[in-house]
Amino acid sequence: MPKINQSERARLAWSVLTEVARRHETITYGQLGAAIGVHHRAIRYVLGPIQDYCLEEDLPPLTILVNNTAGIPGTGFIAYNRDDLGSGMDAVWLFDWKLTQNPFDFAVQGASFESLVIDLAARPDDAAEVYALVKTRGLRHLLFRSAVFKAYSWRCAFSRIQFVEVLEAAHIVPWANSTPQQRMDVRNGLVLTSLHHKLFDKGLITVTKDYEIEYFDPGCVDREYSALESSLTVSLHGRQMQVPRLLKHRPLAENIAQHHQILGWEL
Repeated sequence: MPKINQSERARLAWSVLTEVARRHETITYGQLGAAIGVHHRAIRYVLGPIQDYCLEEDLPPLTILVNNTAGIPGTGFIAYNRDDLGSGMDAVWLFDWKLTQNPFDFAVQGASFESLVIDLAARPDDAAEVYALVKTRGLRHLLFRSAVFKAYSWRCAFSRIQFVEVLEAAHIVPWANSTPQQRMDVRNGLVLTSLHHKLFDKGLITVTKDYEIEYFDPGCVDREYSALESSLTVSLHGRQMQVPRLLKHRPLAENIAQHHQILGWEL
């Protein structure tokens, strides 16, 4: 049995939902399923990628238009305050969706989100090809995140924390300074907690080419640290970071060197 391509289904659903939004209407799970040839019970798997994309791009919550028999979004809807669905609906209806490209157009060529993540993990040298195929920044971020999380086994490279809810995919060379290859390359990525991601991007913590963690104030001369602050920062200084199991996924020395140059590190 061929594998279901949820990205192709999301592409079709995106077109339907943006047209429903243009008409200032809503649609039921059954109606959407009929429109794209999917059983209504499987629609939640289609709406998930669309919801994630809208959240990533800070777009109005398009999936709010899909209602169950009670006339409200299903329990998987998390893109807007459920106590104020009316204003969320208005935001979707008033938004000009013609200005937003269908983010799942890449699926026309047979690719799926899952297959692109596999490609990024299996062939890091070809990351620029995925970048060229996927036209929207939000979906590029989601793909990069999934591939980097997979490479690091869903664990923070600095703290080894595994609470996925607080983990983020950080670019070593910042997005604004990256080439198309670097923007999608797992070897330009780290899995970090939101705290360590912010510290990394601000240049307060980094890694060496030998994957050793460096904190900017190891001697605690900048200020007095609480025990908790110290455990999350100073105590990491000099430790080896958690590297991906596969050599082909480990950060490239040239990416680390470029990060140091941009953030002003002298190691």
